[in-house]
Amino acid sequence: MVMGQEKLYIEKELSWLSFNERVLQEAADKSNPLIERMRFLGIYSNNLDEFYKVRFAELKRRIIISEEQGSNSHSRHLLGKIQSRVLKADQEFDGLYNELLLEMGATRSS
Repeated sequence: MVMGQEKLYIEKELSWLSFNERVLQEAADKSNPLIERMRFLGIYSNNLDEFYKVRFAELKRRIIISEEQGSNSHSRHLLGKIQSRVLKADQEFDGLYNELLLEMGATRSS
């Protein structure tokens, strides 16, 4: 890449995480029915499991190969970005999950 030239693509892993963050936004959207919001949390969780089984595993393989070849790995930098994004999204997931459980309890006792 030429100095000063912007990156013309987004790594597929980060794009995928952006998609899953949008799923989480649907879970947070109070205009969606409570049961649908809970389903969105389930979709988010299943997507993240799949991400770690496929995309994250591939990234780890690329890191191992680049380290064996003695090259400076862009993949290691990407790994840091992924971990940061997932940590933030998981914290949001936890908060939403607890919030929805409380709402479900309040609905049930009404």
